[in-house]
Amino acid sequence: MFSAIFLVIFGTFMIMSASMPYATGSTTIIVSTAISQAVYAAVALAAFFFLSNFPLLFLKKRLYWYAYYGLLAMLLACRVFSPVGGAYAWIRLGPASLQPSEFAKIFSILFAAKLMAADQGDKRNLENFKTYGIAMLVYVFIIVVIQHDLGSGVVLFIISYAVALLPPHKALRKWQRLMILGIFAVVALALFVLSPIGTDILRKLSSGNYMIARFLSSANPFLTLYDDGYHLVMSLVSFATGGLFGLGYGNSIHKYMNFPSPTTDFILPVIVEELGIVFGLLPIILCYGFILFSLRRYSVKSRKTSTRIVLLGVYMYYMVHFFLNVGGVSGLIPLTGVPLLLLSSGGSSLLAAMASLGIAESEIIRFRSENDEDRSGQV
Repeated sequence: MFSAIFLVIFGTFMIMSASMPYATGSTTIIVSTAISQAVYAAVALAAFFFLSNFPLLFLKKRLYWYAYYGLLAMLLACRVFSPVGGAYAWIRLGPASLQPSEFAKIFSILFAAKLMAADQGDKRNLENFKTYGIAMLVYVFIIVVIQHDLGSGVVLFIISYAVALLPPHKALRKWQRLMILGIFAVVALALFVLSPIGTDILRKLSSGNYMIARFLSSANPFLTLYDDGYHLVMSLVSFATGGLFGLGYGNSIHKYMNFPSPTTDFILPVIVEELGIVFGLLPIILCYGFILFSLRRYSVKSRKTSTRIVLLGVYMYYMVHFFLNVGGVSGLIPLTGVPLLLLSSGGSSLLAAMASLGIAESEIIRFRSENDEDRSGQV
C-alpha cells in the first residue's frame, strides 16, 4: 500500500512536469492537470480501501456474467466516440473519459477465479476452462480489431493466458501443457524476429506495415532515425542525458518536442532525464519490487486456488505493464503504447491499478485471518 501511494504521489508531480509542453506559456494547464490527477488519485485510493474490505469473490457467479456483458457493451460503445491516437478506446463523459479495457484486464482475473477455481468434476472443469477462454478472446478481439488498441489487447491476452494456467484440475492438464509449449514457441519466434536474419526478412516484408516498422525500429532504431525510430532514439537520448542524478525537476528538454505522449507512454524517459537513475528510476524499481514481491509471496503461501489466481493475476497485470512500457521506451521490445501503472496520467488506468491492489489486499487479509484461526485452533 505504501509503495503504491508513493508511486501515485511521485507520478502526480512527474505528470505536472511532463505536461509543461502543453502549457503554452501559461501555468493553467499544469495546475488543472495536477488537480485532475489528484482527484483521480483520491478516487483510486477510496477504491483501494473499499475493495480491500469487500470480498468480491463471494458474489454469485450470475453477477459476474452480468458484469461480463456490461463490460462487453461498454467496449463496443467506445466505437461511437471519436478516436484518440487512432484508438477507439474511450467513452466520453463530459470533460472526463472512461477506458473500459483497463477494467476488462482486472475483470479477467476475477472472472477466472470465480469460473475456474472450484473443482466441479472433470467435465464441468473443462467446460468452464473453454468458456473462460472464449469469453476473453471475444474481449481481445473487440479491443484489438474494433477499438484498434493493440497494447491493451496484448496485456489482456497475456493476463488471461497466465491465469488459465493456474487451476490445478486434472482435466485441464493437457490443455495447460499445450499452452506452455505455446509460450516457448512465441518466445522463440520473438527472438528469431529480433535477430539479424529475422529483421532482414521483416524489412523485405514491411511495405509500410506499422507493426513490422515497430519491430524493425526496436531492433535498431538508428536505421530509421528520422522516421519510425525517431521517438525511441530520443527516449534513449533522454536516459543518457539524465545519467545518475538528472538535470533537475522540470528541466527535461526532450519532453517539449520529441515524445508524442510525455505524460503517458513516455513518462519514464522524462523522469530519468530530470531525476536520473538514482532519484528517478531506482525508487520506481524498488516500489514495483515491493509490490510484486508481496503478491508473489502470498500467492505461493496460499493453498486456495481462487486466492492464488487473484494474486498471481494482479502480479502479472503489474509485471506485464512494467515490462511492455519500460521495454518499449528502452528499445528492448517494440513500442506498444502501454502506460506505466500508477505513474502515467489517466484516471481509468490509475483507478484500475489501485482497484487491483485492493482486490489483492482483500485476499491477503482473508489469508491472514484464516491462518490465525488455524494457529489458534492448534493451540
